Amino acid sequence: ECRHPVVAAIQGACVGGGLLVASQADLRICNESARFGVPVKNLGLVEAYDELAAMMRVVGRPATLEILLEGRIWTAREAYEKGLVSRVVADGAVMDEALATARRIADGAPLAARWHKKFVRRMADPRPLSEAEFDESYACFDTEDFREGVAAFLAKRKPEFKGK
Repeated sequence: ECRHPVVAAIQGACVGGGLLVASQADLRICNESARFGVPVKNLGLVEAYDELAAMMRVVGRPATLEILLEGRIWTAREAYEKGLVSRVVADGAVMDEALATARRIADGAPLAARWHKKFVRRMADPRPLSEAEFDESYACFDTEDFREGVAAFLAKRKPEFKGK
């Protein structure tokens, strides 16, 4: 429920609880040698509903069932193909790439980032949007950040957002 964008840097093993924690991030970046899996079936354990929710939101029902029923460990490339990670980078580059990603996000308008995160989360809910929710998607036009963004664009300079 964090309103700020969360970037996960994954190096090496991302297995069991680690994968469930990584599933909570908005963006996940891993190195080529990272390995993934949830082999709880080998312990006679199950993942509880609340633990499954994030993984299902990220990889969907078929991949979640595959991950849990097979209990195997898989590669970074397969994690990318399943949609679990946003990007796979060379070993040794994951922290630099995760920090660069966070910097690019931080350089943008903070209100827009929070709204985008909120709106994407809400769109996963099948209920129709209320009029107030729909109207909120236009609230950005009343912000100082919007005015600063337009002024910076027209002046061909980098914007200085304040989160207002």
